Amino acid sequence: MPPSSSLRAAPTRFRVLGTLEFFDGQRWSAVGAPKQRALLAALLLNANQMVPAERLVAELWPDEVPDSASGLLAGYVWRLRRALGNGDVLVTRPPGYLLRLPTGALDVHDYERLVAAGRKSLAAHNPAAATASFTAALDLWRGAPLADVAPTPWVMAEAARLDESRLAVLEARIGAEIELGRHEPLLPELKQLVSQFPLRERLHAHLMVTLYRCGQQAEALGAYHDLRRLLVNELGIEPSKPLRELQQQILREDPQLSVPVAEPAAAAPVQVARTPQLPPADSDTDIVVGGEAELSTTVSWLVDGGACAVYGPAGTGKSTLARRAARAVEAHFPDGQVWLDLRSSNPLTAQEVNTALHRALGVTAEEGTLARWPEVVARRRALVVLDDVVDADQVRPLLSPPPGCAVLMTGRAAVGALGTHRQARLGRLSQSASVLLLRRLLGDERVDADPTATATVVQLCERLPLALRIAAARLATRPEWTMAEFATRLGDPRRRLDLLSYGEHSVRERLLTSVRLLERDPDPRPRVALQLLGALDLPVVDSGTVAALLDLPEHTAQPVAERLVDVGLIETISIERYRLPDLVRLFARERHDPDVDTNAAVHRVINRLVQLVREQLAKPPGARLAWYRRELSSLRALADRDDTDTLHKVVDELRRTLLGYSA
Repeated sequence: MPPSSSLRAAPTRFRVLGTLEFFDGQRWSAVGAPKQRALLAALLLNANQMVPAERLVAELWPDEVPDSASGLLAGYVWRLRRALGNGDVLVTRPPGYLLRLPTGALDVHDYERLVAAGRKSLAAHNPAAATASFTAALDLWRGAPLADVAPTPWVMAEAARLDESRLAVLEARIGAEIELGRHEPLLPELKQLVSQFPLRERLHAHLMVTLYRCGQQAEALGAYHDLRRLLVNELGIEPSKPLRELQQQILREDPQLSVPVAEPAAAAPVQVARTPQLPPADSDTDIVVGGEAELSTTVSWLVDGGACAVYGPAGTGKSTLARRAARAVEAHFPDGQVWLDLRSSNPLTAQEVNTALHRALGVTAEEGTLARWPEVVARRRALVVLDDVVDADQVRPLLSPPPGCAVLMTGRAAVGALGTHRQARLGRLSQSASVLLLRRLLGDERVDADPTATATVVQLCERLPLALRIAAARLATRPEWTMAEFATRLGDPRRRLDLLSYGEHSVRERLLTSVRLLERDPDPRPRVALQLLGALDLPVVDSGTVAALLDLPEHTAQPVAERLVDVGLIETISIERYRLPDLVRLFARERHDPDVDTNAAVHRVINRLVQLVREQLAKPPGARLAWYRRELSSLRALADRDDTDTLHKVVDELRRTLLGYSA
């Protein structure tokens, strides 16, 4: 699939490392009709080359060509051209058709560039950079190549080539990680791969070295004998000479097999990265699950240039996604990639950001000046990642990068305020993705041994990537704990936040950084509201509830609630309703300000509910029932806390009026 750098760039992009999809500038879309998918696949596999119509007919109808094949092919081309929405992409070129494919318009192009960069880094004895490039390349895969396209001869040949390439890159990435001394986290993955591909000698070599470095010399030799037995019985051959030599090295405990010197620790709070290196990932964040749609969208934005942003609550993996996106577009920014941590818990000023950017790009800036973008990156193609942005004032001069450059921001606030409409919200993982993450971190056997307990752990971690990783880290270092025992302990609200803390990673500390943002505000009401919401302990509230807690008019209280949304503590359901995650409520209940009367605030909410119930009694039955169903959980929770029993009485009255009514 050769790219063409001389063609005029078209807005349409394509993905084949998984199902066949195209990007129309707004979203990734599939091609609905099977024959149209097969046609697009054939043209992509012969991009920038005229494909004769008769060859396309043979590809689309390999068994029996219908009499109307030429007309059918012309119809498929017409419909495909209309679906792509760009007449310059698919053109008629007698005696056939040609698909224009600019450089970088196909995910395979990005994949092969990253693979080439990884191999170049290996040749330069830089396994850390090689690992980053290979990981970014493998992250582009979404499944089997051309998975939803009929297995025509061209498709089968290309799929086989790509599958073999992916396996070779996977072996190269594992080899680079072993060279860096990351052998222990690799062991579960290697055992699984060897069982999937039992004749791949390079995987067996990696497994033998990894087992040996983990202190399992006997198991390493056993892995060799297992492979030898298989090769002799199945193929009648001995293992290759390099593998035989590795066995001998293990037998004599060759010092060359010892663990290499560890990588240097990560640098200072303001991290500067020049191509091809980016800030190092923690070992567990090398295992990535979820966010593929947001990643693909972000990569597309970066390729197009300009500013874009990823936002969402604390612990959802925004920095990880930014790192993956930056690696995926490395080839598009050959003059540098700069990573600046703006430290939302102790924010950098705009001047500090400007100075750090100058230093990263090797440009001298006089103290007190704030150079414009073109002055800093004139004639350069560079990417700047601004991680953990607090507000627009920090980064305003950087929001309009010059042609050839791009800015990617991450932050907890809804980043529309940062001056770009290109923003992706990163949320919690799905249930299945959460379980998959635990499998990759702990192994299938432990996770699948008790599916009910695993589901409970996922629920108690609220499908939050940070919480799931911490839970997995605790379980990994406590192999004697069962999943059910851990789920029971995690279910104790008094222990949950303590259990979701491991080493330097902590859900409580991550939430505390959001509170520190509130402490910078001159208005104390958002901090008070957080404590009162913890005391109220409801999973869903509306702006009226916040108003009652604070004893404020509703129009005054809603900006207070929105401020809590901005710092990532609560989540918006609709324009006046908010979700309070369980972990945030547990955290909020730990905050004690003696000057805040939580009992009085809760009773104001109860009195408000009593009034609302009485108002419902005057409404039509349909409206009453809809309101009752929406507020039922809150009514039940607060009725038990009403020492006057008034809320119980009015709710019973409302319930009686609804008996026998069905909306």
